[in-house]
Amino acid sequence: MGLASEEEVSILECVRKNNAEVEQAILEAQQTLEEFATVHAMPPPAGLKTAIWDKISAQESTDSDNEKIVPFISQAEENPQPVEQKSEEDPRIKNLDRVQSSRTVSRIAVAASLISVCSLLGNLYLHNKSKENESQLAKVAAENNVNQQALASLQDKWKMVYDPHMKTITLAGVENHPDLKALVFWDSKSKNVYLSMENMPAAPEGMQYQLWAIVDGKPVDAGVFPQDKAADVNMMSTIPSAQAFAITLEKQGGSPTPTMSQMYVMGNI
Repeated sequence: MGLASEEEVSILECVRKNNAEVEQAILEAQQTLEEFATVHAMPPPAGLKTAIWDKISAQESTDSDNEKIVPFISQAEENPQPVEQKSEEDPRIKNLDRVQSSRTVSRIAVAASLISVCSLLGNLYLHNKSKENESQLAKVAAENNVNQQALASLQDKWKMVYDPHMKTITLAGVENHPDLKALVFWDSKSKNVYLSMENMPAAPEGMQYQLWAIVDGKPVDAGVFPQDKAADVNMMSTIPSAQAFAITLEKQGGSPTPTMSQMYVMGNI
């Protein structure tokens, strides 16, 4: 009806193509407008047309000569006030104008309400769609970040495996944890020790995994594993020499001596 802006019309058309409920709501609103106009339509009084033609016929009958009719028509065209003035003064004409004006205002009000509802539905749909897209993007970004970290960890492991100075020691699960495994990378040149937790479970709250180097039959602290870097290869303490490595579960911060009952994996060099 020309009351909406181009942007509102564009949004509404886009929404109605992709949302069956909005399309149905628009069709129902259009049907409601048509029914409203039909119910409230008020035709002009039945005798109004007859009264107007009777008046014209009465004026034409005063002169039956065709030559006199032409000036009469010309005069009527130049100065039509008598007929129009009387018609406008007719209370039935005034009533018809008021009825038509009322119908127009009602239609505009209904159309404005329809546009407001459609605009609200369109904004709600676009808002929800935007939130859904943001959530999906955040999920994809998080998954991509995890994959990037896993790839970086794998690349670090391959570099260590192919380093001629690096020894790889597999720590296998002990009797109580037969399925667990960890890897120790020991640089024979720099004596640096690196640890990969592989399939070790996450440490319970308040606890932390601790690496031990077995040197001449005695355990030597090789550092605690960072709890927030379970998927990474982490550098531990420098160990000049060792015959084996083991991992125990200790209180957060580590222990000066290993808790043997909490040993998870162990491997000889």
